[in-house]
Amino acid sequence: MAGKDVGYFPHYINARNDRKLRKARLQLGIEAYAIYFMTLEVLREQKEYKYPIADLDILSDDFGTTLQKVQVIVLNYGLFDIDPNEQFFSPAQKLAMSKFDRIKEINRLKGIKSGEARRKKLIGQVNELKQLENFSQDDSTKPQFSNGSSPVEQVSKKVSKEVNKKHTHTIDEWLDEYCLGKTPAYRAYMMKQINEQDPIAIKTYNDWYQLQIEQDLKNEEQRKIDTFDYNLLVGMSINNRVIERTVDAGSTIHLFFDDGTYDYSQSKKSLYDWYQLKQEETA
Repeated sequence: MAGKDVGYFPHYINARNDRKLRKARLQLGIEAYAIYFMTLEVLREQKEYKYPIADLDILSDDFGTTLQKVQVIVLNYGLFDIDPNEQFFSPAQKLAMSKFDRIKEINRLKGIKSGEARRKKLIGQVNELKQLENFSQDDSTKPQFSNGSSPVEQVSKKVSKEVNKKHTHTIDEWLDEYCLGKTPAYRAYMMKQINEQDPIAIKTYNDWYQLQIEQDLKNEEQRKIDTFDYNLLVGMSINNRVIERTVDAGSTIHLFFDDGTYDYSQSKKSLYDWYQLKQEETA
């Protein structure tokens, strides 16, 4: 549960001895204690930890008790205060939660900083995915192509300005993801931070945008690999062996050669990249 807000609020072990709550228990018995803490649970779920007086009937129905009993607990004994908008709240709860919220905000800011390190790590992982598997030239078990390179020789990928034209990710999309599960007011607050050019908000959006572009590039490259017609390899030569037939085996392509041999070890990605390299050489 550490690091995750699961609707926690502090419950002091001596709460039953509070003078106000003891008076309520004298009138309503143990049910007063139950109504009081069930009400605190409801308040914990609300924005600013407040709830409208006009909806006490909803609480009584939810608690399985009478409206009169809920009104007694909320309006008498000084357990709760009422603001000018006719919403009630627990001063003790708001004080306790203010400490919790400060800690949560500090952790959120720390998370933004650590997110930079995670972003760099992810970029490194993406770059690794862009690197083709390296085969040793001394490993005779790996087939060599006619130019001496392995079927997984790296093909450089160019990222042009067209990327940003092709892959657009709006601030609204970022807000939908970043504010998922949050209140509309929080979303409006983040939009205000963006409009006012708050550096933390801008950086958070830019980091998110960069990751979306990188994922788009990765997905686009994978789509090309998955939809490529590997029958185009038929007739091409590998180690003086001509490919006569190819069979799609999921993540790999089975190659059958004119000398009766075969190779089941070549991944689609390695063969796709090799084909593109050969096309560039002959262009």
